[in-house]
Amino acid sequence: MIVAGAGVAGLLLASRLSADHSLVLLERQKVVPRNKYWLTSAGSVEATPDLSGSVAVEYDRFDFVASDGSRACVAGRYPVWDTDRLIATLMETVRANGAEVLPGHRLYAVRQERDSVRIRAEGREIQARLLIDCMGYASPIVQTSGAVRIDGYYILHGREVGLRGDTPPIALDNVILSGSPTYFELFPTERGTAHATVIRPSRRHRPGVSLSADFNYIVRRSHYAEVVDDTDGEARSYGGIIPVGRLRTPALDRIVFYGEAGQCNPAASATGLTRMLLTYREFARAVSSALRTDQLSRRQLIRRMPNAMSPFNRAFQLALFRSLLDYDSNDFSRFVVELSRAPSDLINDLIFADYQMSLHPARIEALARLLRPDTILGRHAVRAILNRALRR
Repeated sequence: MIVAGAGVAGLLLASRLSADHSLVLLERQKVVPRNKYWLTSAGSVEATPDLSGSVAVEYDRFDFVASDGSRACVAGRYPVWDTDRLIATLMETVRANGAEVLPGHRLYAVRQERDSVRIRAEGREIQARLLIDCMGYASPIVQTSGAVRIDGYYILHGREVGLRGDTPPIALDNVILSGSPTYFELFPTERGTAHATVIRPSRRHRPGVSLSADFNYIVRRSHYAEVVDDTDGEARSYGGIIPVGRLRTPALDRIVFYGEAGQCNPAASATGLTRMLLTYREFARAVSSALRTDQLSRRQLIRRMPNAMSPFNRAFQLALFRSLLDYDSNDFSRFVVELSRAPSDLINDLIFADYQMSLHPARIEALARLLRPDTILGRHAVRAILNRALRR
């Protein structure tokens, strides 16, 4: 098989599938990209003990901050992964299993045949029985097949910064720097540094828009300058464009999507890696079974693919992250107030897509308060339920 894309999604699958199958791993960059960091649920670490050595630090809280200074502190267990360590661990397994790793190979042509799929990358033709697309929203296959409907984007820019002292993890702080809300997040590391990122939701991807000036203002001239030391010219930089969208189909004939391009809503990075860690083994088993039985048509592949999250959570999260694209600062302030009044365990379930319909009565009562039609979250939930009902 071919796995296209050597980000964390492609490496997770390749580390499992290369043990039993002949596998080629393609990556368009000359080196495996390491320009992201991940915060996940504690449950995803417990489910992957072989990877737990790649966890760098664990928080017991993080804060949401509104532009008026109001704050919601959510308590729990929040591991942050060491990107270098996780990528190196997965890559070591892939190579040890004998997979062929091809960095600097950009896929640019695909031909589906009756008994195989052929791709071209850097002038080389590779034939396989199955292609797993882990290239994300920018995948040429996703773009040309119409497999994903994109509603908007989260544009990110940041870097690892030094810290002058202790600071709580900041999940989202709404900083008013322009007409559109800008969000800042700050996650301390064990090295006396922090992952700092500016996030701007947008309905349209505008390549010419730069967030570097906003980022520099926040870390150098806002109140964050009291705790941030942004003088390291060699600091790791972060960046990317994360889409909000709906997956129309998880597979084509002899092609299956996984990772950012294969999720109902790829916008929530915490949800994204959490769900991948919880499901990639099951996904790999489904792919292996499909190969062994030669059931590789679109319909056969779709039947075998495991669900990454419950139908309610798919609909709820998509509605929530679509709405965040249009929030103004007043909306986010109401959102923070609602979060501050809800139990932390319930918020964690919604953030990490662990919400289940079978809840203790006290949890049901808390959820009902949080999702009343007159609340910000409630409007999203109603929309999610209606969309789900209409699709049925």
